[in-house]
Parts: sequence; C-alpha cells; structure tokens
Amino acid sequence: MSFSFAHPWVLALLILVPALAAYLFMPRFRRRQVAPFRFSGVSLLKQQKPGIKSRLQPLPDILFLAAITLLIVAMARPQNVEVQEVEVEGIDIYLTLDMSGSMRAIDQSDEEVREILARGKQPDDRFKTAVSVLENFIKSRKYDRIGMVVFARDAYLQFPLTLDYNTILGMLADLDLGDIDPAGTAIGNAIGRAVAGLQKSEARTKVLILITDGDRRGGNISPTVAADLAKKLDIVVFPILVGRDGPVLVPVEVRGLAGKSLRFQKTEFPVNPELLQEIADITGGEYYRAADGKALQTQIHQILDRFERDRIKGSADLRKHELFHHFAIWAIVLLFAQMILRYTYLRTYP
Repeated sequence: MSFSFAHPWVLALLILVPALAAYLFMPRFRRRQVAPFRFSGVSLLKQQKPGIKSRLQPLPDILFLAAITLLIVAMARPQNVEVQEVEVEGIDIYLTLDMSGSMRAIDQSDEEVREILARGKQPDDRFKTAVSVLENFIKSRKYDRIGMVVFARDAYLQFPLTLDYNTILGMLADLDLGDIDPAGTAIGNAIGRAVAGLQKSEARTKVLILITDGDRRGGNISPTVAADLAKKLDIVVFPILVGRDGPVLVPVEVRGLAGKSLRFQKTEFPVNPELLQEIADITGGEYYRAADGKALQTQIHQILDRFERDRIKGSADLRKHELFHHFAIWAIVLLFAQMILRYTYLRTYP
C-alpha cells in the first residue's frame, strides 16, 4: 500500500494558509478598529482575569484555517494505491511490427476499395489492419507480459515487457506510419532489439512474433545472425508475412487544380518467404502467411496456443482507494463548527 496524490501541484496552494493566518492573528495586518465607547478605568479592566470565552476567541479562526487546509488537500486527491506482486501464469512475448513504406498497401480488390470509397470511408492499409489485430490480441491477454519493437529503416523499442495493457493499448493507438523513417525493412535489427528485451527474462517460454510484409532492406544486423542469437537464449521466433501476393493498391497523394486528392495505383513489393522460413527454422518456430487481418489474428493465437503457460512474477496495481472525501467531509464539519461558534457562544458585540 502506497500513499500518493493524483494532483500534487494543488498542494502549492497551502502557501496561502500561513499568509491567511498572519492576517487573522497579527493586528498590524488588519484594519485598525476604533472602540465604540470610551472607558476611563482601564486599570480596573486589567485586574480582571480572562475567562473561558475570552480564551476561546481565536478558536473560530483556527477552525477556519484547518478547514481551508483540508479542502486544499482534498482537491489534490489523496489516494492509497494497493500494489501487490502477484504470481501468475503467462509467457513473455515480444511483438515486432513493420512500419516500412510498403505497409501502406491495401490488401483488397479494386471493387472492394471502390465500395468502401462510395460509402465515404477509407480502406485500411496493412499497418492499420496489423495495429487493429494487435489491439484485439492484447485485450485477450491476461497474464502474458508483452513488449514491442517497431522497425523500418532501423528498429526502435516501443515499450519493454509489461503487464500494463492499458499503457500498451494507448501507445499502439498513437502509432502512425511516418513516425520513423519508412525507407527500409531492417528485419535483423528488429529481431536484435527484441532479443535484447527478452535477454533478462526469467520466463521459461519466450516468444518473438515478427510481423512484416517484405524482404530485408537495410539494417546493419543480418536476420540470420539475429536468429542465431535468439536461439542461444531459447527465444522462439514466429515470422508472419502479411499481405497478398502480386500487385496491390497503394494510396498516392496527387496535386491538381482542385487541390490535393488521393489516388490508388498498383504496386508490387518484393517479399522473401524463404528468409522468414529460415529464421523460423533456426529458432524452432514456425513461418506463417497472412493474406488479411482475419488470418493474422488467427495465426497469432495459434502461436500462443502451442505453449504451456509459465509462471512469472509481475507487479500490478490492483486498485486505487480515493481518500479525498474524508478530507472534504472534515473540512465541512470544521467550517460548520466555526460558524456556530462565531455566531452563538463566541459572538462579539460592539
């Protein structure tokens, strides 16, 4: 159990409390009051001992300051976060997603694309389809730790192994083609980055799912060398080649007299299923071919169904207990008590 504030910056308002206390309790900060009548026998008043009522005169101001303090703390939203290390059944998975320029291709026929455009929509390209499949895959997980590498001309760690699926989904939703240089398909670099992320994993089962639509182009690490390294660390690689065979439609932005418009042209991208098959053979995995999103989703689940779940440990936030209402309730109680005292028992008369 740990204590924290959802909005800790609000606590900066507490600096107002000492200033308000100085105004309430230091006469030089207040407007000088003129006595409503004169009394000549001041010495007689000095002989009188102050009573209980006189001693309690500062109490309403003290209650007011305490209430303001509690209200500021309540606005900062104090919370108790219950964090528990749980031992769960799962495997460690690294996803490697191709973000090269060829992922803009659309694996649908001309007629299907025309029908989609006629409805005022845009057809999904390979990248959007892959992201959608991965989102559904992550939502179906419960105990598997997942990490991710994205690659094109080079490979980059998107997030390390984690059980925080909400964060993973948020980062996936923010991905867009063009976030990294699309001029290349550095398959070897992608495998190398993912292997580095799995290197310290204590799970008995470590899986690397490689999603790509093309041949190796660029990168300073050979895919087969990276696969050999994965094998040494008992990491099983499952390459999935996405997309249809032959020419496919690719959106192209065209400038004309009426401004920019989107056109679709036929393009064929080089593929190398033999390389992906070799990577799978080296690591003891299996090579898959997915022509569309439905096939990709089916094959990802088939990969995981091959393995027994290993026991791993991970920290998970079980729940957050909001505490602000306790502070707010006590603040209201103190304000109410302050008003009752000020206008009843401790009321002053001119």
